[in-house]
Amino acid sequence: MAGSTDLTIRRYRAGDGERVRELNREAMAETPEWVVDAPDTDLEDVRDHYLDAGGEFLVGEVDRREASNGERGERTREPDSEIVATGAVEPLDGWMADRFDAAAGTGELSRVRVDPAMQGRGFGTRIVEELARRARRRGYRALVLNTGADNEQARGFYESLGYACVREETVDFDDVTLDLALYWRRVDG
Repeated sequence: MAGSTDLTIRRYRAGDGERVRELNREAMAETPEWVVDAPDTDLEDVRDHYLDAGGEFLVGEVDRREASNGERGERTREPDSEIVATGAVEPLDGWMADRFDAAAGTGELSRVRVDPAMQGRGFGTRIVEELARRARRRGYRALVLNTGADNEQARGFYESLGYACVREETVDFDDVTLDLALYWRRVDG
């Protein structure tokens, strides 16, 4: 695992997909709402689902340039950085659009994930605030999100960033029923 606490935030690019999907599984496996084998079709084509559809997908990386010594004392080099955080904003659609007013300039915050070993360092906050800044530049006036109703850690995190819980709701997705908390926050003022 990366040792640095400096986070560099950038837009998703080709080649990030495998690590983004791996990080999603690692982070979600720690939550009460984790559904094993849940379809993540949006993460299979981030460019099409988010970037080309008027949204944004960011990754946060930490520097890994601390070279280690090999068995014979030679210096070995790991990749320069590792993705440890993600987050996205997308146009409001689907079941969330039925609960909020997309015509009023509302977007959906999603896929906010931080490597469990790197949580508590402010990485999630930095990703969410950068997404809000970029959403505001794109004309969004508010962002909404959902998280597990029993996920106290996530709920506390979003509330600390000014998101207000507007209601809890039970939602059916194919063979899965989830108890979710729905949140809202203005980003235009």
